[in-house]
Amino acid sequence: MEVDDPVPEVDWDNLQIVESHDEEGRIELLNEDQIYVLLGLRDDESAHVAAPNDRPMDMQSVDNTNDAAIPTSDAIPSELVISYDKDHPKMDLGTIYPCMKEFRMAVRQFAINEEFDLGTEKSDPTRFRGFCKSTDDCPWKINASKHKGASTVEVKFFLCSSDYLIC
Repeated sequence: MEVDDPVPEVDWDNLQIVESHDEEGRIELLNEDQIYVLLGLRDDESAHVAAPNDRPMDMQSVDNTNDAAIPTSDAIPSELVISYDKDHPKMDLGTIYPCMKEFRMAVRQFAINEEFDLGTEKSDPTRFRGFCKSTDDCPWKINASKHKGASTVEVKFFLCSSDYLIC
């Protein structure tokens, strides 16, 4: 498709934005078409034929990962990435959680999933001790504590009997 009139260049250094206000004093916002007309990019709606890439950015599927001159990655080598299933958390020995709040929520969710009453003892902002209080002979217990100088929490002790719970 060939265009007769080239798109005029915009002098971005000298572009001036003038605010206009409505009756209540609010700044009037312009839609996309009004901005095109202001910049001189679209004078006549009938002369404009939409090209495939003439859609808002959120409507375009952009895949320029193969076109990058320098391969990029958002991963930080020294950064610890902790992920777990919040609906079905695991309470295995050595499991790490991002913070004590998330660990406590995970323990509660685990108790709900396994259908037992969770009891706590000696719990504070740096450590957690939990046990099964559903029956006297339920052996489930867990201890966890925060790592020194970090917010992460690690399961230090875990006891579970498969007779009562699915561990």
